Amino acid sequence: MSLSRFTNLLFALLFIGAGLFAAVFLYRDYQHYDNLRSENTVLAKRHEALKQESARREDEVEKLKNDPEFIERAIRTKLNYAKEKEVIFRFER
Repeated sequence: MSLSRFTNLLFALLFIGAGLFAAVFLYRDYQHYDNLRSENTVLAKRHEALKQESARREDEVEKLKNDPEFIERAIRTKLNYAKEKEVIFRFER
């Protein structure tokens, strides 16, 4: 076997080894990227749900500050208050 052929074989083996080494690390990084992408999707959905909940609560706070009918309805339903001479019927579920 000549020296140039041996050198070519050595470089070919080194090139294949480096390629396999890079492929292993790239695959591991791709898996990590894929996990982060799926987690990001879940967090984006949760963020959107929390934004909607926040908007609903801000709307409720504004109504509690400004709408007397809403305040009365909230007091009657949440605190179980009744007007004078009013009878409340409670049914068990």
